[in-house]
Amino acid sequence: MNEQTKKRIADNLASFVKRYDNHHAAAGNLKGVSSDIIGQLLNGNNGNISEAMWRKIAKQTGFILTPWHIAPTSVYNKLTAYFGDAQRNPAGIHALIINASLGKSITVKAFARQNPSAYYICCHRHMPIRILLRDMLKSMGKDSSGTIAEMLDNLVNYLEKDNDPLFIIDEVDKLKDEVLEMFIDLENKLHGKCGLVFIATPYLKKRIETGVSRNKRGFAELFSRMKKIFWDLTPAKTEFKKDVSLICKANGITNEQVIGEMLNKCEFDLRVLTDLVNAYKAA
Repeated sequence: MNEQTKKRIADNLASFVKRYDNHHAAAGNLKGVSSDIIGQLLNGNNGNISEAMWRKIAKQTGFILTPWHIAPTSVYNKLTAYFGDAQRNPAGIHALIINASLGKSITVKAFARQNPSAYYICCHRHMPIRILLRDMLKSMGKDSSGTIAEMLDNLVNYLEKDNDPLFIIDEVDKLKDEVLEMFIDLENKLHGKCGLVFIATPYLKKRIETGVSRNKRGFAELFSRMKKIFWDLTPAKTEFKKDVSLICKANGITNEQVIGEMLNKCEFDLRVLTDLVNAYKAA
């Protein structure tokens, strides 16, 4: 790893640390990276840092060692527009629906990196309310101790004091019903103060609408706070074809025949396309 790359990783780390109260708090959100190492790098002392540690820091702070250029795909443009709207008009929950592997994650992470008041967490199955609140607080670089009620109050207080905050909750469809209900309370407290965005697969729409029709507890209230709208961002086939071309060309592949072959091979999956592009460039 050359010195230029190390400097870029250190600069990226410095930007990452700015999201937290101090470098000790930042270290709490990096696995296997001590506050001493972070302090050392922030002070420009990198002589004793192993290449394995450089790679660990790069991976966890969002620095991509293999250069990858984000293209303005249809999904990228739509997501970015909705994030901006939610940040400017923080009332209710923006519910965005998109199929998997279409560039959602890379767009969300890029937006959060470029907007200091935009925060992002990814949900997972069996995630209880305490862990959800913990992750939300940690994404802001804040203390996550206390009872559930205390954590919720602290989260609200921090967001109320922030400048045009936005919280993006990814893979919401994986949350249990009782965890989803928590967002009713959260939206009540933050209405007009913080933008809230749900991102999920089309399953969330079916699940919410079924819950409302069956009069399941909390579902009608939650649906109302979503403005009873699900915005489907999954691109049409013609849009996806253009997206593949944009991604390939942004990453140095301009041969139309090669692009066409990659379009056929990736089968509506941009994760597969990424592998194909990287393999082609490495050949």
